[in-house]
Amino acid sequence: MTIDHYNTRSAGCTWVRRDCQGPGRLARAGMTLVEMLVAISVLAVMILAVSQILVQTQRFISAAQENRRSHAMAFTIARIIRRDLRRVSKDGFLNITTGGDSDSMLVFSTAGPTSGINDPVKGDGSIICYAQQSCPSSMNQGKNETYLWRPEYICNCLTGTPSIAFDGERVNVNFSMLRACSTNDANSPFQLQALASAAAQNSPGANLQLPPVSASQIEDLWQVLVVAIGDFKVQWTNGTTTNGLLIWNSDPRLWTHQNQTDWPKAIKISFKINDPSMPREFRGDKGIAYEVISTVGE
Repeated sequence: MTIDHYNTRSAGCTWVRRDCQGPGRLARAGMTLVEMLVAISVLAVMILAVSQILVQTQRFISAAQENRRSHAMAFTIARIIRRDLRRVSKDGFLNITTGGDSDSMLVFSTAGPTSGINDPVKGDGSIICYAQQSCPSSMNQGKNETYLWRPEYICNCLTGTPSIAFDGERVNVNFSMLRACSTNDANSPFQLQALASAAAQNSPGANLQLPPVSASQIEDLWQVLVVAIGDFKVQWTNGTTTNGLLIWNSDPRLWTHQNQTDWPKAIKISFKINDPSMPREFRGDKGIAYEVISTVGE
């Protein structure tokens, strides 16, 4: 507020101009210490809340990516299993037996031109195994690494006389010779059950290293389909139903060319993929469960 005073004490008359401000009109220079502390506290809470949201969002995105990878892996496994079971020839054999870490194993023969992966061997058929196995892991503090064992042995007899002898990716028998073999004929070159058992027992076991640390160990990966699996199980059905539902059996059994009408209608393989990079609340204690159902030889 400005007040003008008229000064009469001097010879000349002058006006004196004064600026007057009341006690409540003082200008404020900045924030007080208390106000600054309150502002900093509010800002810190907001930053913490936003960071928590970002962390949770990133976690869910990572889990979704791992879940998608697990599903893609299971889809690939299902395609391979169905392809293999469609190649099964009833002129050979199919055996569900015990073995492997999960005490369930599938061994069968396929017909048709076949070639090796590492070995250039070629044959007129093959013998394929499915089982869960384990081996030491160099990246897991000495703990065993589980994997889905799926070797394909090429039927190729080099000696002229078939025998139950496995050499790398080759088995010393031609598929065309299987029809001369039986399950109980002493005059046959060998027993089909013995051949199936020999293939099942040819697992590398502790000789396989995962992950591989040398070139020779990389070559052994031709018999590994996927790692970090569990609860592998093989079941079969002959089409019998109860209340409209198929009855699945897990009893060990051997089917051969001697009775082609008694073969199972379908095979069911169940397993879990346990990706350790996926949060436990998404994969559970043993992983995500999958199952593959396929007809046999069709």
